Amino acid sequence: MASRSLKVVAAVLPLVSEALAQSVNETVWSSFAYILYGERTPLQGETAATLTPLGAQQLYSQGSLFRARYLSNSSLSDEDNTLTTNSPIVGIERQALDNSQLSISSTTKDYVVGGALAFMQGLYPPVTQTFAYNNDGANASTLANGSSVDFPLDGYQYPNVKTVPITDSSSVWLEGHTLCTQYWSSGNEFRTSATNEQMYNSTLDFYETTFAEVFPNTLPRPMLSFDYAYDSYDYAAYAYNHDESVRNALGVDRLAILRNLANVQQLDLNANLSASGSQEGDMIRAISGRTLAAKAVAQLSAHIASGGSSSKLTLMFGSFEPMLAFFALSDLTNLATSGLFRQIPLPGSAMVFELFSTSNDSSYPEEDDLWVRFLFRNGTGSGSPITEYPLFGRGNSETRMRWDDFATEINKFSIRSVSSWCNICEAFTLFCSSLSHSHPGSSSLGNADNNSNTSLSPAVAGVIGAVAAIAVLSFAGTTAFVFGGMRIRRKDESNKRRSSLGGFKGAEKMASDHDVTFAGSGVRHERVGSWELGGPGRPAAGTTIPVPAPTAESVPSNIFGASIKRSGKDNDDDDVDSIAGRAPVKPLEGV
Repeated sequence: MASRSLKVVAAVLPLVSEALAQSVNETVWSSFAYILYGERTPLQGETAATLTPLGAQQLYSQGSLFRARYLSNSSLSDEDNTLTTNSPIVGIERQALDNSQLSISSTTKDYVVGGALAFMQGLYPPVTQTFAYNNDGANASTLANGSSVDFPLDGYQYPNVKTVPITDSSSVWLEGHTLCTQYWSSGNEFRTSATNEQMYNSTLDFYETTFAEVFPNTLPRPMLSFDYAYDSYDYAAYAYNHDESVRNALGVDRLAILRNLANVQQLDLNANLSASGSQEGDMIRAISGRTLAAKAVAQLSAHIASGGSSSKLTLMFGSFEPMLAFFALSDLTNLATSGLFRQIPLPGSAMVFELFSTSNDSSYPEEDDLWVRFLFRNGTGSGSPITEYPLFGRGNSETRMRWDDFATEINKFSIRSVSSWCNICEAFTLFCSSLSHSHPGSSSLGNADNNSNTSLSPAVAGVIGAVAAIAVLSFAGTTAFVFGGMRIRRKDESNKRRSSLGGFKGAEKMASDHDVTFAGSGVRHERVGSWELGGPGRPAAGTTIPVPAPTAESVPSNIFGASIKRSGKDNDDDDVDSIAGRAPVKPLEGV
């Protein structure tokens, strides 16, 4: 183990040295970064997943380091100098935020959006008496009577973070896996494979023993298996960081095993390039990496086409699935340091594509003189620098490649239009339905942000939307009745929910505490203890165990947890109160 670690360190050192000794003649023109959210509360639990103070600090720290790299006008601090170099982007505002120079997008999950805002606080911290030139500079703060006014909170700066819902076609570039039907179908195939069955059988005792000793009466027993490897690790890692008794009982070794098992599962679900969906060779499990890579090339291309005036810095915030997919697609998983790219990135991790020239240019260079490098920082720790890595099987001495070569390699596997994504994924979405009737060029990446369809009249678009909505709702209802065990029945007042001890509330749980409650925002909060989750009255041995999905956070937000749970034909009484008087939750398009 020690020798292997030394080999990894030896392989990384040349890359770090090269990254920290860049030529002073280099000029950075644009940067595209995909950033993972910071620490959040676990997906499985009584509360909705929420960004923690530690998670916000992680993103703030990452944003501060990006500031040191791209916006600093002076030499770096000793601490920052061990993590990055000073590589300012030409023409970008150093002190005052100019939203016209940046493109910032995020998924709609609260902990992702919150992390994006924390990152921006580090990138552009509050500043007084300083205003962006394109925002009218100091004139904007000067009043007619001669007095001046600063923004609140000592000059807090307000970033324009675009949250992209999954109903927007632009979401395919940010989280191309979420509504991809074939992606979820392929994941189900993995869970019924011989490989998964072997992992399930060989680790079942470890999961059951560990959770019985450290987390008794928390996660339902059917979840204590390799099928829920990510959920189990996610739950344990949070408790390990926040509960001293758990830290002592679990230990670093068992936490490492849980993480390794989660890595194995998520790599197969998101980085297995040999798996295909409905089309042979479509690399369906890496679909999110294929769309993200296309977006990176599109943003850098837009910058080049503008002569360096637009798209100076693109920031996208999301989950880890696109990262794992891109690592595999770009051959990073086969490097000598492949261990780094064969694991779930740590909270706050960032991967970056940087566009630069190799001379101290005063004017924008010709396209043939532009280069690209890939950088990655795993987590936000003091021992994790921003480091260059070679793409597409190149050696360590080729961490930088010409722009044309980079774009050519990316185009070999990227998906550059929404219509292509719809075709490969066979997705049940309204925008896919409308695109099937539109002009072939209207779904290209260049039009992804405006979501316009100039070839459709409003009347035709309305008809198509109505028909598509009916089809989707019919599909959702059929799925709920056939696979979800949903049934419509009159509430029987004589059948009351039984009190069940255990679960997250333990002995404090009362008979009036339902297994599913609804917050004011409509978010569901599920508790354990009912028969569905392994409590008293659960189905006898041999009953089908709930089928997990790749990760809970990838599932559209109105589907709880990592699986579609089926209700059995018996034990009807136990779930009457949980749905009586409530409208059934309709699944979104997808599995």
